[in-house]
Amino acid sequence: MMFIAVFLIAVLGGAVQAVTGFGAGIVMMLVLPHFFGLITAPALSSAIALALNSSLAFRFRRYIRWNLVLLPALVYTVASVTTIRMVGGLNLDILELAFGIFLVCLSVYFTAFSKRVSVKATPVSASVCALVSGICSGLFGIGGPLMAIYFLAATEGKEEYVGCSQFVFSSTSVVNLLMRLHMGIYTLDMVPMTMLGMVAITLGKLGGLRILERLNTDVLKKIIYIFVGISGVLTILR
Repeated sequence: MMFIAVFLIAVLGGAVQAVTGFGAGIVMMLVLPHFFGLITAPALSSAIALALNSSLAFRFRRYIRWNLVLLPALVYTVASVTTIRMVGGLNLDILELAFGIFLVCLSVYFTAFSKRVSVKATPVSASVCALVSGICSGLFGIGGPLMAIYFLAATEGKEEYVGCSQFVFSSTSVVNLLMRLHMGIYTLDMVPMTMLGMVAITLGKLGGLRILERLNTDVLKKIIYIFVGISGVLTILR
């Protein structure tokens, strides 16, 4: 049952990422904590998403603008590594409550405000977005939304956006994975589950690029983010 659930949620995560440029972590973290807990689940989610992020970064490597990615990658990495070092000492009940509130906030933001918010590409905005994203990534394995907003403002064209954002996500994920290995949060017995998830998320991306072209993506996004909010409410109540 667990293997089937991880496979299916990773496929869905890959499909969502094919539409929005991020979101695989959000989708996977709706299910993974039920099997692995809120300490281990972000580690597994990040490890699975690494296959998708790194493949996209490599594919669009010619479009990476190094003057745009180095500062946010550094701030993101420092913030996430620092948070990972602290997360083991947090009360799990408080962490679960914070995760539920975080999901509700994500849902409200994306359904109501995402199209109204704009960010200017400056070193300050890059640092702030990367700092918040790194903390969220360290806590919950979800660091994409704010960085996506920043790179949408900073880049010119889809290729630059994908290349820059996926480079930051993949490079920071490698460092985070090594830190989680060092701390014993991610263990070698999780490798088979990670490999299964990597295959699934790749299939989801490939299938999503074909299937989702025929769907109303705006409606699909709203359904997904409403579901994120419902999951957050249920997590808070639990």
